[in-house]
Amino acid sequence: MKNEKNTHGLLNNLKFMLHEQWVFEKKATVIPFIRILSDLAVALMGIWLPKVVLDAISQSIPVHVFLTQIGLLTVALMLLKYISYYSEQGVLKNAVRIWNVHFYIKKDWKILDMDYSIFTSPKGKILIEKAHDSLSRNVNVNMASFYPKLVELVRSVLGLLSFCAVIAFLNPIIILLLLISYGIDGLISLNIQKWEHSIKDKRATIDRKLYYVFDSTNNSSIAKDIRLYDMKSWINHAAKSFMNEKNTLEKQVETKHLLQRLFEAFLIFIRNGGGYIYLIWKMLHTDMTVGEFTLYFGAISGFGLWLHQIVRTINGLSNASCKVDDYRNLMDTKDKLMRSEGEQIPALNEPVEIVLENVRFHYEGSDQTIVDDINLTISKGERLAIVGVNGAGKTTLIKLICGLLEPVSGRVLMNGMDIRRFNREAYYSLITAAFQNVCVLPMSIAQNITFKDESDIDTEKLEKCVELANLKEKMDRLPKRYSTQLVPSVVDDGVNLSGGELQKLMLARALYKDAPLIILDEPTAALDPIAENQMYLRYSELTNNKTAIYISHRLSSTRFCDRIIFVEHGKIIETGTHDELLARGGKYKAMFDVQSQYYKDYIEEKAI
Repeated sequence: MKNEKNTHGLLNNLKFMLHEQWVFEKKATVIPFIRILSDLAVALMGIWLPKVVLDAISQSIPVHVFLTQIGLLTVALMLLKYISYYSEQGVLKNAVRIWNVHFYIKKDWKILDMDYSIFTSPKGKILIEKAHDSLSRNVNVNMASFYPKLVELVRSVLGLLSFCAVIAFLNPIIILLLLISYGIDGLISLNIQKWEHSIKDKRATIDRKLYYVFDSTNNSSIAKDIRLYDMKSWINHAAKSFMNEKNTLEKQVETKHLLQRLFEAFLIFIRNGGGYIYLIWKMLHTDMTVGEFTLYFGAISGFGLWLHQIVRTINGLSNASCKVDDYRNLMDTKDKLMRSEGEQIPALNEPVEIVLENVRFHYEGSDQTIVDDINLTISKGERLAIVGVNGAGKTTLIKLICGLLEPVSGRVLMNGMDIRRFNREAYYSLITAAFQNVCVLPMSIAQNITFKDESDIDTEKLEKCVELANLKEKMDRLPKRYSTQLVPSVVDDGVNLSGGELQKLMLARALYKDAPLIILDEPTAALDPIAENQMYLRYSELTNNKTAIYISHRLSSTRFCDRIIFVEHGKIIETGTHDELLARGGKYKAMFDVQSQYYKDYIEEKAI
């Protein structure tokens, strides 16, 4: 995987987010700047109004003139506040919430669409976790807050400049002193932000551990194991351990923020106190009116508030920019496999030839070789069985053939063409597979098999595949048959299928796709002996006019295949037919003898 840079830069992120905002909703891009103008007017009127009131009192102007001035200013103030409220609450914040969902959907689509090898790699998992975090929190602090923070920064800077103009009439030196004070505070805050960004990988790693534990407690597939093996103690211990790890890290973050806030409070006391003392001295020694005193008093206080908002907003903008980096690092991740137009794929109605040339593979960050220099040719229409002990590399070998993983060295060919030269989706259309892990979605059984809209399903083909998978009897017992919904935890009228029934469903799904290369990874692991035998008897029909690869631990099933390879430590150590391997007396025969002994013992016990 391409080594992604950690940051795109604030200006680059600014350009990216402005473009995204403009494309997503133009109104929400423009209207916030109306709020800026109204807020500036409100702020200036806020320090001007007390001056008008006090000067009017001191100058004894007529009551009707005073009330007219105050009334007009009040109406203007209310109107401006409404414009500000509407632009912020009615437009910007609502747009940001929807915008956040927009980014979330794009992020999830990227995760679903990215190369499997990147998705499962350690770097890929960190990228995904950080991208999740960039959008999973409150919209006021995640990456969607970038544009509102930008608007807030522009507003605060213009407000600061406006108040600077007022204070300049009093004494420009005050502006310099206030800027130095807030500059120190801002530098400290930014350093804390940089440090916090530097530990994000560590945070993401801890969060992944916690989410794994939390997901385990809600995973119905392991609920039985948790109870029967009293795994609660381990889960609680792991959760406490990870929580302590997270708590320690978060305490370090909070301590830094607390110290920064204490120092900030000290600076506020010094600068505001100094400003007020100077104003009092000025009023006592010059002709400054009470109204002017109030105006400058409000300007100094407001100056501090604008500066504080600038520091806070830069802090928030910096944090949001880091979140944008995390999102973009995931979105910019380049797939290794061909996504543009590739070589012409083989015909879908003819079996294919698969050749592995000196294929080696190990997972990223690991020195352990999983597939070690394998050379293998699977002829067109051949039915090949891959056997071996757990961890021998069988499933990894299948993933390499499927193009889900890419060899570290060597290459995989289909009909003489390196599979990396095919378009990824086009290549996947050539493969149908039933893996050990069952994946069902909260939709009808028909849709779970075909992944098509009800109106687009070939009913005759569906029924044939269901019958071949030996699932027809189950369908006939269901009142809604193929329209029966699955995943009852999501769908109100959904049903659960047994482990064996789910495996049959996966087989029916593989058959319906009807690709020239069919891969069955332990397709009978959850089947009873009768159902398993029925599937074996139909094996020729299931794999008719296809190149078939079959993985199984049950060696009695391999006699239906044309050839068998025995894999150990990522190498092919034996190859031949069932009878040839038994006659050879090697590892295959030793494993077969062990398994067949159980069947013999079972038969003898039944006879007794």
